[in-house]
Amino acid sequence: MLDIKIPTSAFKAFFSLLMILIFLCYRYLSIGIPVDQVVVFASYFFFSSTVLAVSFIRFKDSINPVSIYCVFVFLMSYSFIRLSFLQSSYSVDTIVLLNLSIVSYLCFAFVDYPYKPVFLFSLSFNLRRIFLYTIILGSLITFCIECALFGYLPVLHIASADVYIETNAKLVPFLHYFIVLLAFIPAWSYIYYKLKFIGKTEYRVLLLITLFILVNYLSRQLYLLLGITFFIAYSFFNHVNVKAILRVIIAVFSIFMIVGYLKFNSDVGTTFSEFSRILAGIDNDQVNIFESTLTEYSSKRFTALNKMVIFSDYINYHGFGSYTFRPLLSFFLLEKTGVIERIPDLNSEVNVGTYAIDPYLDFGFLGVIMINALYGFLALRYYKQYKKSYPEAVIKFSIIVFCILMGMFINYFNTMLIWLGILFNKILLGGMQKNEELQ
Repeated sequence: MLDIKIPTSAFKAFFSLLMILIFLCYRYLSIGIPVDQVVVFASYFFFSSTVLAVSFIRFKDSINPVSIYCVFVFLMSYSFIRLSFLQSSYSVDTIVLLNLSIVSYLCFAFVDYPYKPVFLFSLSFNLRRIFLYTIILGSLITFCIECALFGYLPVLHIASADVYIETNAKLVPFLHYFIVLLAFIPAWSYIYYKLKFIGKTEYRVLLLITLFILVNYLSRQLYLLLGITFFIAYSFFNHVNVKAILRVIIAVFSIFMIVGYLKFNSDVGTTFSEFSRILAGIDNDQVNIFESTLTEYSSKRFTALNKMVIFSDYINYHGFGSYTFRPLLSFFLLEKTGVIERIPDLNSEVNVGTYAIDPYLDFGFLGVIMINALYGFLALRYYKQYKKSYPEAVIKFSIIVFCILMGMFINYFNTMLIWLGILFNKILLGGMQKNEELQ
């Protein structure tokens, strides 16, 4: 498991973040950010730093149900620094929504309770193997069909600014889920390899096929999901220290920036840094590329959240589960057939208003409390299952980590990718033990 000393690491993390906070406050005051924005930012940042340090002591792990959520709180705190003219101050309801989301999640992620695993069924290894190779075969067939529709192999045009848009427009409905499920294959196959269900050669072949197919799709979400699931699967069987975790974080962020650069058209006559500021709506040339990236991909998402809160309040809207149970709507084609119509201004997937908006649109403040409490409960449950050496929990806890980290964009808890991942994970790993080997 993860190798980290407690409580020294908690104190180091807290004081390191405190130094960062002091530096950031000085920086933003010096470039003309209003004092009130800096004060609110500092308050939430300090709160998140404290909670993070306490989580290290509580769980004796650097990666735990609370620490992963602190990322969302840090990003939310940064959104109060309005570097872009496209950002706006938040309404009272938005502030209440965000605070209820944070408190509800943290309360249920911190509270301890007895853990009892639930075993629904246990399949033979041969049947599990059939399901694993069905995903591989389905992805290969889907990849060939989509390449035929593209008219070329995307990896050969990966530097083209148009390849991402062109390929996304020609993805095959339903069948493309075989492609996105590949993000779980490295972790699933690694677990099978460590449990001696498959050999090293078979594991490497599965990994090679997976990486070859996924490199043809410039999807940062899939790359992040693959990286998280594989890293947690690796740490499940091996000792991983804090430096390794930091290297992974740096690598993930670097990949995020590289893919963003590949999507950037260098013929527009500006540098990538200038383009990032223009895209984020920042006219202050003292803002660096890291800050403009945070503003575009995080801070502006909270502004979108605020707009949806204001509009939903204005029309007194309630979705009654149409957001929370979105995969069911997709499966039964209720949106495509027009049975359920999405209001454009309240389409959380298009407007990208963070994960926090969906519970509010469905059930108001009560939904915010109940659904975030459920997320916190599941995060702690899957984490405890992971610590008790159930391979099935590797993917389940990885999914929690992924959904929380992607929470600054949309609610991935409500996506078919995640629901299918949980379903196939139960089929492939359900009921297995860490010390179980093929008899």
